[in-house]
Amino acid sequence: MSMDRHNPTAGFTLVELMVTVAIIALVAGFTFAELNTDSYRLKTTARTLKGNMQKARLLAVKDSCPVYVDFDFDDSNSADNGYTIWQDLNQNGTCDDATADNNGDGVTDAHDNELIETVTLPNNISFGSVTAGDGGPGTNVITYNNNFRLRFAPRGSSSNGYAYLYSPSNDSAGTYRVGTNNIGRVKSQYYATGGGTWR
Repeated sequence: MSMDRHNPTAGFTLVELMVTVAIIALVAGFTFAELNTDSYRLKTTARTLKGNMQKARLLAVKDSCPVYVDFDFDDSNSADNGYTIWQDLNQNGTCDDATADNNGDGVTDAHDNELIETVTLPNNISFGSVTAGDGGPGTNVITYNNNFRLRFAPRGSSSNGYAYLYSPSNDSAGTYRVGTNNIGRVKSQYYATGGGTWR
């Protein structure tokens, strides 16, 4: 008995299945390679920073308390390889742990810990930018004053400045800058190496 090749219920041949599996493997390989590039990590890091800045602003407004994004959390007078987000419950300008009554409820407990989150930058991503000589925007790192800190006030306004991100070993990945203006608007821009403009 011979099979009808035009019968839709006849199934797939071995060759068709092998071709389909090969195409899927090829697409998966390209996708995995893209996820491991410096460009992808840089873009994801910039998006995460932007989201964390927006979260910090919302928290400052919600709790009527200053919230900081601190790029020098070890007080070394330079940008660290990450940043902290903390809420200044007692408004003394420093990030305190739970050894004091920071929230004013009369009890010293875990709720007095002002640190909200610590974020470490991924491998091969740093604060800074591709130099102008290499086709980048210059040598910016963090333009926030007050010890590399972004401060969101209880009404949502903020410090004015940017944090720059790049891949030190891969200039072609470009430069991102994520920052705020005086009214607390958070924005992110990209500068393609050799491209000449922020977009």
